[in-house]
Amino acid sequence: MNKFLSLCVAAAFAFSVNAGAQVFDHLSLGVGLGTDGVSVELAAPLGDHVDLRAGYGMGFGLIGYTVKDFTIPDLSGNGNATAPLKLGLGMSNARLLFNIYPGHSAFHFTVGAYLGSPRFIRGQIANMPSAYNTAGIEVDGYLVRAKNGTLNVDLCAPGFGGSGFSVKPYVGIGYGRAVNEDKTVTFSVDLGAIYQGKAGVWAEGVGLTDRTQYVQITEKNLKSVAKIEEYGKYMMFWPTLTFHLYVKLF
Repeated sequence: MNKFLSLCVAAAFAFSVNAGAQVFDHLSLGVGLGTDGVSVELAAPLGDHVDLRAGYGMGFGLIGYTVKDFTIPDLSGNGNATAPLKLGLGMSNARLLFNIYPGHSAFHFTVGAYLGSPRFIRGQIANMPSAYNTAGIEVDGYLVRAKNGTLNVDLCAPGFGGSGFSVKPYVGIGYGRAVNEDKTVTFSVDLGAIYQGKAGVWAEGVGLTDRTQYVQITEKNLKSVAKIEEYGKYMMFWPTLTFHLYVKLF
């Protein structure tokens, strides 16, 4: 997938060079809203047929969903207990994207990558039994425990854990120009997918010396995690539908 991304970026640069037009002679500021969160971008032309877009976006817990009876073990030894699991977007990524316009219309292909935290879903297990505030779950020598009856868990793409770094390639199509030399305000809509890879469940654990580290919780540690990972299998490609409004600065 990384090789494919490199080829796409190389093609975008080749397309812009062959266009033989001015580059970075205009700059637009854009705001966006979609299934990849709320974003701010800067866009500049690389010739007549390519726009470079660079920006940052966050999920802010949008698109919430609650699993009312999420099963957890009762640490007092009385079988299992249930607690509500709240899920919401947890993305926090920079993005570097190239809009490629095959002709002179506003239709475009987009290639590039989202760069940043591997977390894309933030979960919160609430109203947990009081034993989870002290005992918790042991994972690789770290104790994952609740605080005031609440445990935060993250559904993450492959990377260096919940607090690490991930590169997620993006491919899509859209309509609208990020930079239009004849218009001050432009609007665009984009439809695509972010490749994230197989997701895992991560949480913050505390070591013997009070050192904290993100650790991956598996079915071995908590059987009900298998249910979350089952949902994660369908999120290897995250679908995006995004609307952008751009204002040309010069």
